[in-house]
Amino acid sequence: MDTQVVTQLAANLVEATARNGASFISNKITAVKTKKNDKETIAELEEIISDLLNDKAEIQRIAQAYEQELVSQKITEDDIKYITDNLLPVFSELMPEKETELEQIKKVLSVETLTIMQLIGFNYKKAIGEPLTVLLRKVIESKIPMDSQTNANYVLAMANLAQDKKATKRYYELTGQKFVDDEEKEDKKTAE
Repeated sequence: MDTQVVTQLAANLVEATARNGASFISNKITAVKTKKNDKETIAELEEIISDLLNDKAEIQRIAQAYEQELVSQKITEDDIKYITDNLLPVFSELMPEKETELEQIKKVLSVETLTIMQLIGFNYKKAIGEPLTVLLRKVIESKIPMDSQTNANYVLAMANLAQDKKATKRYYELTGQKFVDDEEKEDKKTAE
């Protein structure tokens, strides 16, 4: 659920309800009735009614937005059944030799487990759908062929990087790899 959207909806709801508090409206009506001019009183009462109708519409819009936020997080029972009926056979085909792991996946992806997890607040779309989307995007991008100029530039950049030990070490650190300095290893061996 988008917390910024929900926070804004809550603020809008508080504002709309504050404008329509029973005592606030009662005080406004009492103040209007004290006037002696009937036309002015009627105009102000019509304005109060108009404001109340506008606020009611605003509260209904907020309720619909809340509902939309909640619905976007919920997977229906039909969706859960569809996922289990169609995803499990795919896993069976992809992992025929891994029966133990497959049984564990089947238990996690059962209709009962998915329903229970959703009831306790698990967000499948955020926890599973978004990472799968990113993973699939990366796989697709990795399959896009590079043009020869881009490939030549990459090879040249890597060759230049390999010539500078400090730059190579920084590259390894940035990519989360362990840098092993062969010259330092040799120096340590000869010193011993």
